[in-house]
Amino acid sequence: MSTSRKGSSPSVEEQKNRAREFERLLGRGDVRLSCREMREILSGCSGKEGEDSLPVLLDVREEWEYRYVRFPGALNIPLSRLPENLDKIPSDRDLVIYCHTGIRSLLACYLLMQNGFEKVRNLDGGIDDYARTIEPALPRYRLEQGRRPPEAVLAKNAQGEERGDHNPWGEGVSARISL
Repeated sequence: MSTSRKGSSPSVEEQKNRAREFERLLGRGDVRLSCREMREILSGCSGKEGEDSLPVLLDVREEWEYRYVRFPGALNIPLSRLPENLDKIPSDRDLVIYCHTGIRSLLACYLLMQNGFEKVRNLDGGIDDYARTIEPALPRYRLEQGRRPPEAVLAKNAQGEERGDHNPWGEGVSARISL
């Protein structure tokens, strides 16, 4: 999360406004995916049949963020390493891209669209908004000034599999969840 010129973190609404403005500049209004739609996808209630019909979840946050909290089965390729890893992303499947607040993932959508990926959606508000509005059991975090990871998050990550109060879906979970 970036900070404003005043040094304070932008509100959730300010972040969503920034994402919508960038979306407008992209010229595509069909990229946005709401948290409620994401819940349907995660629960398998989207009306589609079969595992191959489910979208690929692409997490473009840094590894420490991914290790702290993520959606089950998500592929983690940080935005900074996305250009050289495009071949790892299925181009024939729908993609749901997410990050912490929806800004980095929107940039990833743009990069993917510029490289021929057509079926891309951005989780509006990111995993943080999803945790806040849909699944309060998910842990939340805020980036410290200068985009540094919070010390508490790094300490939890250092505990590895031993920590018990992290992602309620557990490390390495790839199965769908039902909510």
